[in-house]
Amino acid sequence: MARRIAISIDEDVLDQLNAHTRGSPLSRSELINVALRRFLRAERRSARLQVNGAEQARGIASGSVPSHRLEGHLLRLPRGPWEN
Repeated sequence: MARRIAISIDEDVLDQLNAHTRGSPLSRSELINVALRRFLRAERRSARLQVNGAEQARGIASGSVPSHRLEGHLLRLPRGPWEN
């Protein structure tokens, strides 16, 4: 079951998302769902490594912690992008 939520996204991120969506078979919602699931999965893995959470949050916010690149052609899963 899906729910609608309102979020704010920086203009440059939204522009990149729109550009990526034009070349992808997935919608913006599907792309955001996939990216968020990957992020949360990575966060759970890194939490097991005894990382200082506040320090890591500052690194993510500043951009010094690298994120995973989202490749549209890799997201075409047989059961849908929402599957783990």
